[in-house]
Amino acid sequence: MKVLLVWNGPTTAGERSILARREIPLLGLLAARGIDLSVALCGDAAGFHSDLEQIGVRTSVLSSALPPSGAAVARLLCAAIQLRRLIARERPDLVESTEAMPAIVAGLAALRRRGCVLVYRRQHAGGRARLHVASRLAARLSDRTIVSSEAMRQRASADDRCDPAQIEVATPGSPGPAPVAPETIRAAREREGASNSDRIVFVASFLRHEKGIDVLIRAVDRLQNRDHVQLWIAGSGPEESTLRHLAGRARVPVRFLGHRPDVDVLLHAADVVVIPSRRESFGRITLEAMARARPIVASRTGGLAEAIVDGETGVLVPPEDEGALAAAIDAMLSDRVAAEAHGNNARNRFRSRYTMGHMAASRISAWQRAVTTGDPSH
Repeated sequence: MKVLLVWNGPTTAGERSILARREIPLLGLLAARGIDLSVALCGDAAGFHSDLEQIGVRTSVLSSALPPSGAAVARLLCAAIQLRRLIARERPDLVESTEAMPAIVAGLAALRRRGCVLVYRRQHAGGRARLHVASRLAARLSDRTIVSSEAMRQRASADDRCDPAQIEVATPGSPGPAPVAPETIRAAREREGASNSDRIVFVASFLRHEKGIDVLIRAVDRLQNRDHVQLWIAGSGPEESTLRHLAGRARVPVRFLGHRPDVDVLLHAADVVVIPSRRESFGRITLEAMARARPIVASRTGGLAEAIVDGETGVLVPPEDEGALAAAIDAMLSDRVAAEAHGNNARNRFRSRYTMGHMAASRISAWQRAVTTGDPSH
């Protein structure tokens, strides 16, 4: 099968490193399983194309970046013309576009000239009105939609007003963790001012409203035993200044770590990983924490409720419920034996369902179903 992937190119070094860590291992597995891959990047200010070319993936950079904003609308036509030429040259069996704007470009590029199946890979769990409009158009212009969980199938069907039968579920995955030496973990804790007796509550997230970081800051301030507890927040985003102001009033020390390339080390240094999202399609950090046997407290929303078995591999709480979130974190911090059991169970679930091998097999199956049932002639 010949597949063309259409992605928004990264705009920062941080975005580039995240894409490299998450996508390059998958591309290698897909190629090893006989998929003929090429990638089109809509803009590439951070130079990700060189990472792809180093592993032998044919890569084209479209001149028009397509950020999720109104400014991108004016660039759609130019990007569509460029992509149309690329499709004519590559002749893929399937074009998969990640997120709404690239999917719209692919749909416009293929108008009146079909010979491939168009797939819209939807990763978001909702957002502003303009995102809903763009997502509906992307779904309408595509033959199939791919999402990460059954919960997201229902969400996408309602949001995009399309038949659930047109939506495929492809299980996400994460690379297995590399070994981390105990002295490396100790050094990471010391750099952030944590002693051996300190308990670390950790979250890694883009700092925006739907991620619920404000809920977590208020929750840790409600812990029954706040002594020797620190909250570490890895990531950046538009809510950072608001969150810093909120953290300034907290009684628990809150450390903003910014974008960190060593999230794997920070996960090992954490006593509990929290995912307090108001909405979430799946959350890759969930799988990274599971792979490292970390106890998890997460919101019962979207794909999180499918990845985490409540009371067995982690604890699920209602979104925006500060009291329930605080109680769950308290329980994890106060009972180390139970926390370790949750972490070990989570690692076993990861190994049985969410490795990169599982992800590659699931994506290929979804593509095969799309090619079989898609109608590239309409």
